[in-house]
Amino acid sequence: MVVGGGLAGLLLGYVVAVSCRDRVSITLIERALPETPEASLDTRATAISRESKGLLEGWGLWQAVSVGAQPIEDIHVSRSARFGSATLRDPVKDLEPMGWVIENSVLQHALIGCSAVEGVTLLEGSEVVDFSSISDRPRLTLSTGDALEADLVVIADGANSSLRCALGIGAVHHPPSQFAIAVNCETEAATTGVAYERFTPEGPLALLPIPNASSSRARYNVIWCAHKARQAELLDLSDQDFIEALQAEFGWRAGKITRVGRRTGWPLGRVSARELVRSRCVLLGNSAHTLHPVAGQGFNLSLRDVERLATLISSEVEGLSPFDSVERLSIFADKSRHDHEQTIGATSLLASMLDSPSMVIDIAASVALSLLDLSSGVKRGVAQFGMGKR
Repeated sequence: MVVGGGLAGLLLGYVVAVSCRDRVSITLIERALPETPEASLDTRATAISRESKGLLEGWGLWQAVSVGAQPIEDIHVSRSARFGSATLRDPVKDLEPMGWVIENSVLQHALIGCSAVEGVTLLEGSEVVDFSSISDRPRLTLSTGDALEADLVVIADGANSSLRCALGIGAVHHPPSQFAIAVNCETEAATTGVAYERFTPEGPLALLPIPNASSSRARYNVIWCAHKARQAELLDLSDQDFIEALQAEFGWRAGKITRVGRRTGWPLGRVSARELVRSRCVLLGNSAHTLHPVAGQGFNLSLRDVERLATLISSEVEGLSPFDSVERLSIFADKSRHDHEQTIGATSLLASMLDSPSMVIDIAASVALSLLDLSSGVKRGVAQFGMGKR
């Protein structure tokens, strides 16, 4: 049983359905699944690294999701009102982009379709209102009144997971110093395949290229991180005033911004579950950890978690008593721990280091960014981290 129909939950359901065909039944519970990408309220996009693309290919998913993917050929990193910039690219001529960007709604819709084809039962319109794991098998009571039991429950119901709380698993909550705004914009320039990461005094501002079906003009998914007062001010602006504010903060490298879509905002607090495994229960995705969106590592980390968990599930269903050993389930947590610490630590440091920095850090950051552009070895290492190499 997978509780939560977000990207991580849907992906795991599909991968297990393919890898454990006819050996396990999978049910996914979600309150509301969008019927079409246009019906989704999510204005965010997901960056997929080269390593993650390899995983999706191995699972037979890349063809389905790549239709709506925009390649990232280069990543331009700069600072607002400061000197220093760098362009990250992979110097190895292997004829592949550094990564791809797919709107969350498009990715989710593709995963819904693929999961249904592979026999995943999608229980839409239901919520878990009661959860007990004290008997031999976890028991879930739904808002419809139905009671279900499972050999394994994968908890993927988000950062504020009610099932995580029901299990008594604590989480470390880091209060937000930054708040995000997501919005799509269009510029007068042609699509170039360049992603932009610009560091401002209040947080990073990212422009990720996304496909534009209506014209050849560049279209970007914008993630603008700022302090709470600034976020509230930006969300209240008219579209034209927001465009002017965005243009002033970002500059003109991507061209003149001509249109913006609907804006959404949320706090960027960080949550890390103290445990990932309990008896017949495993945490996945944002229920286990949330990351700052800088460098676009969140979904890529979840893909690696899905690979580790799906491998463990495939091994378990071959045994005589699947999922009955917490020690065996903990193999997933043990194998994930270093990856989580490394990825969360790197993104948190990058996001906070330049948030209202001291004068020394301010100057050092600009110098370091300039030197990065001159050092091919260091630049390649940074680029490889972004491409998912661990």
